Amino acid sequence: MKVLIFYPFTQEQIEELRAVAGGAEVLHATTEPEALRLVPEATALLGHFPPAVFAVAKRLRWIQSFSAGLDNFLYPAVIESDVVVTNMAGIYASQGAEHAWALLLALARGLPRFIRSQTQRLWQRAPVVELSGGTLGIIGLGGFGVEIARRAAGYDMTVLALDPVRTEPPKGVAELRPPTRAALLDLLARSDAVMIACPKTPETIHLIGAGELKAMKPAAFLVCVTRGGIIDEAALAEALRNGELAGAGLDVFEREPLPPDSPLWELENVIITTHIAGASQRRPQRTFEFFRENLRRYTAGEPLLNVVDKQRGF
Repeated sequence: MKVLIFYPFTQEQIEELRAVAGGAEVLHATTEPEALRLVPEATALLGHFPPAVFAVAKRLRWIQSFSAGLDNFLYPAVIESDVVVTNMAGIYASQGAEHAWALLLALARGLPRFIRSQTQRLWQRAPVVELSGGTLGIIGLGGFGVEIARRAAGYDMTVLALDPVRTEPPKGVAELRPPTRAALLDLLARSDAVMIACPKTPETIHLIGAGELKAMKPAAFLVCVTRGGIIDEAALAEALRNGELAGAGLDVFEREPLPPDSPLWELENVIITTHIAGASQRRPQRTFEFFRENLRRYTAGEPLLNVVDKQRGF
């Protein structure tokens, strides 16, 4: 049994992976040409799996992705194969939830306007909003959504959620429903803030469009830190211009980097960050630890963690 690691781990970490791999031979590639040379003999691939590498991986039985979202990685050849794919769902949820709350709090307390005033040395007031006691809507209750909901308890917010898989609301979630059209519109209409925490799949592309934005309260905020493309950005810009929405905090976009001609750049009630919600000083170690545990399970013949439904995309 041969396992290929195609990820920038240190040599010390590679040796740790070899130690838990039992009798499996652990190979390490740092470049695509190296991966192309080594992968034909591998039954498992941990890390990057670009199409060219996958195409020559004829013995492959398992892929461990370094990403939580797989919309950019589940290309047809992978979906149609019998290769098991596991992802990093939930591993980056804590920092993602912190970022979502940072965006929401900054919008509610008017921080962008105060920061602009500070750069001009102007002592000016701005409208601010109290979130405590309000209603938070969460679309998607996987790792990101659950961590977002946990933090809502500190603001005494009523949490409404939609999820296609989870049926029992976790602690802190007052109401959980399947993501039907009617349930989505109801959640949007009742929420003072909405956080999108679902993966990007064929069902969620442009899930939030002009009609959904019109269903929201004019004083509500919209935050998205999971995947771009779930919000129709042109419709969002129009809603924000027309005062149909109080503000938006966005870390992910349909095209990245966000094109310079996007109208979102010009709107004062939008906060833009550069797809960093999952970043953390602890992320490299968490990634390594998860890879190590799943590799141990694979070589020991135990069930793997975070097996992906390739047809559903998560």
